[in-house]
Amino acid sequence: MKFRSTIFLILIFIFCSIFAKSQEKSFFSNKYLIVLDVQEYYTNGKLPEYSTQKVIDSVNYVINKTASDKVIYIKRTHKLLNLSLSFPFIYVSLDTLAIRLDSRLNLVNENIFTREKANAFTLKELNDFLKQNNATEIVLIGFLSEDFLYKSVISGKKLGYDMYVIPEAIIGKSQISKNKVINNLTKEGIKIIDINGM
Repeated sequence: MKFRSTIFLILIFIFCSIFAKSQEKSFFSNKYLIVLDVQEYYTNGKLPEYSTQKVIDSVNYVINKTASDKVIYIKRTHKLLNLSLSFPFIYVSLDTLAIRLDSRLNLVNENIFTREKANAFTLKELNDFLKQNNATEIVLIGFLSEDFLYKSVISGKKLGYDMYVIPEAIIGKSQISKNKVINNLTKEGIKIIDINGM
């Protein structure tokens, strides 16, 4: 009888473990994740290292909770104005060092799009990708909440997507300015998700 009880308890434990594991990703089951501008340009000295590392850890945590085929990386290009003594005397090029993704970022696929404008939804390739995959819900995390993230989240909502943000996986120029952006997004009807409640 004791043997049967032990087997029964083991089976209950296994079932509970499997159920808990399946619930772990349930928040992201139908959602796409856009990771915005986690690039060396922003992470190397432009922002405080302790807060940058903390946010990158949170970003990686969220990436790991999301199905790998539903993770999208967006990086911003930086143009350089070049002056030369030979023809062409003035020309524009891309700063290839600035557009590199941070090496600490967890890359789970090759869904990487490059943009020039602050709003990620100005990218035709991104919009096509989302339409082809019938995306309806999008979580947006990443860098510089005051500019790029705010504009992208509001634009996504205007395009008809259910938009979510996770404050712990977002960095701003300061904590005060980030909090202001989160408050404004709440007023706009954007869903704010606590990283611990996912």
